[in-house]
Amino acid sequence: MGSAVVRAVARVLHWPLAVLIRPYPRLNALLWETQYALGRWNYLDRAGDHTIVQLIHRWAPRPRILDLGCGSTVNLVLPPAGYQHYHGVDISRTALRRARSLRRPRSSFQVADVLTYQVTQAYDVILLREVLYYFPPDQAIALLHRMARALTPGGVLIVWLYDSGGAHAALADQIRGCGLTVHEEKTRLRDGTPAGGTFVLGPAPAGQQAGEVTGPSTAGERR
Repeated sequence: MGSAVVRAVARVLHWPLAVLIRPYPRLNALLWETQYALGRWNYLDRAGDHTIVQLIHRWAPRPRILDLGCGSTVNLVLPPAGYQHYHGVDISRTALRRARSLRRPRSSFQVADVLTYQVTQAYDVILLREVLYYFPPDQAIALLHRMARALTPGGVLIVWLYDSGGAHAALADQIRGCGLTVHEEKTRLRDGTPAGGTFVLGPAPAGQQAGEVTGPSTAGERR
């Protein structure tokens, strides 16, 4: 039920956010602040995000983590011993007040627009969970490249799309072919069609073709 609600909400909000509201930072911030204050996204806190945590541990043991568009962070169940530091960035002050109330050890938070956020240090893992489809495609891909430059050597971007087929199949294709290294891709199926996609990305080494898979085998996982 939750996944269906996520898809429905995203389809309703995608174009207004990307086309009408996104160019106006204050209006965009007010919209998200209002939604969090009214509890519109509370249902996202009811389930832990174990897939993302497993990928973090597999690719970067005890990393420094940057979580862009982090929301309340309730659904990111990070064991305290599993990371060095966590920094969450979100446009909503209400969401970040909830995140701070969790008292996650070795954590910090910052109110900022993801698209204009300036990274001040290198991170082992940068998370973009259910974020990219709110931006025009060219800005989403530019953000990926900018964040890839903020990774430590061997660091990864972990991107989650709730729907890597259907309305967002084109975005998933753009991620695959954006020129970054696709270390790993996992696609969840629902009724035989893509229902969610997770990408593990890294900077493209010199001479590598766009979209080339260089990490652990994804046979049977792109499903």
